[in-house]
Amino acid sequence: MKKEPLAGKYSTTISGVLFLQLALWLLAVGSLSAAKKQKSLPPPSLQETFSPSQLKEDLKVLREALEEGHPGLYLYTPKEDFDRHFERAEEALDRTMTLREFYLEVTPLVEKVYCGHTYFDLPQKLLNSLLKDTPQFPLPLVFLNQKAYLDHAALELPLGCEITAIDGIPMEAVMKKLLPQARSDGYNETMKYHILANDFGLRHFLSFGPAQNYRVDYLPYGSEETLQKQISAIPAKKLGGRLTQRHSESPKRKKYKIGAVEMGISLFSMNTFDFGLNKKGRRKYKDFLRQNFSALEEDEDARCIILDLRKNDGGFVGNDAQLFAYLAQAPFRDFRSARMTTLEIPVKDHLSRHQFPKMLEKIFAKEFKSLETGKFTMIDEKNRRWTPKKNAFDGQVFVLISGWTHSGGTVLGSYLLNNDNVTFIGEETGGGHALFTAGNMVLYDLPNTLCQLEVPLILYENFKGSKSFPKGSGIRPDHKVTQSQEDLIANEDTVMNFALSLARKSIPPKDSPRK
Repeated sequence: MKKEPLAGKYSTTISGVLFLQLALWLLAVGSLSAAKKQKSLPPPSLQETFSPSQLKEDLKVLREALEEGHPGLYLYTPKEDFDRHFERAEEALDRTMTLREFYLEVTPLVEKVYCGHTYFDLPQKLLNSLLKDTPQFPLPLVFLNQKAYLDHAALELPLGCEITAIDGIPMEAVMKKLLPQARSDGYNETMKYHILANDFGLRHFLSFGPAQNYRVDYLPYGSEETLQKQISAIPAKKLGGRLTQRHSESPKRKKYKIGAVEMGISLFSMNTFDFGLNKKGRRKYKDFLRQNFSALEEDEDARCIILDLRKNDGGFVGNDAQLFAYLAQAPFRDFRSARMTTLEIPVKDHLSRHQFPKMLEKIFAKEFKSLETGKFTMIDEKNRRWTPKKNAFDGQVFVLISGWTHSGGTVLGSYLLNNDNVTFIGEETGGGHALFTAGNMVLYDLPNTLCQLEVPLILYENFKGSKSFPKGSGIRPDHKVTQSQEDLIANEDTVMNFALSLARKSIPPKDSPRK
């Protein structure tokens, strides 16, 4: 699974000029600094073995990094429960293990953080090699309502058939074993299923081991009879090619675009907030917003927007607020609060390459102040204040969300929860609706297995409006809509079609005045 860079994603929330200076500095000196470091050790193989003392040392480093640095470690799992989980893990490591066994033992433990910005995985170089030649399950899948369907039109099984078992193991049991390897905020699993639709071959390989053939039970669309077929594994690189040719794969998406769908309805696709840090990219985005919302204001027929956030898993700081300023109904701030456990990067001896702890610590010291609790909170003036744009859109807004909607995508959704003209459609977001941990993330290499752990350092609280959701959930839609199996085969966007039907009903007669 690809790691996010130290500087750049929404998870890097240092305010204003300091953030930009740090990011540009990192880009300028990163390669030079890395060249001065010792060459990294080659990654071990999956079958390389480690002694109990080596395994326990790695677990100790992982535990210290989480306990000393992660500001939301106990949001969803109490400390006493975590202590028990760590004790059980240490007991389990009382024998020689392969790297694969260690990974599968520790992954469910890290999952208990329930944080979409906390990563634990194999060494990146090893992951890269596994994604080339290892034999893997050959079928691209999509998950709809937690059921697996074939998402390819030119393979051994019929498009859209439901995969019910692999090698005699029901898919529910397969997914129970794979889910801890995927991430999300809180208790919801929508994001996990989206991640595993991309990573299924690799994660199945790691969980169940290599195989040359698979016995697949499947149920064709419209049939009540389960069929079975033996299919061959294919190299991971070939599977990657199949994934890019999925039936549901859309043409290359622009990062953002807006256009009229029909009279009175505009579609605004906001697929990412990851635009880069250069002035040209930021200016282009600001100009896009200014020009298009000015055009909407001048268009007397413009009555509603369908805002598609289903692919938006975040990006750079401030881009979400820039957009919301054109939708807001009242002044707002970046967040309700931002807190840290420590201003010093913990366990520095085990930081991965390309980390710059001293620079980060200097910036944290300028942006955060201490609390009586011993924690740290962001200085008030660093939490930016925004006012709605004069041409802020005041019509109906229908927001499409999915499990992929995470980080900055969910922050924008939380802003929109404060409006009375917004309707959410789709599935629960992968990002937490109220609290989430992100901020600058530091990456560790465990000393023996070289497994990687990435830890976010800032806990954010969103302004989430008056809507109430259970603890540990994302933003839940007003209308839960999932693509149907029939629409998957026909390549129909069930969620978009539902949104269009609501939008059409919301448009008043043409001669009615706008607000």
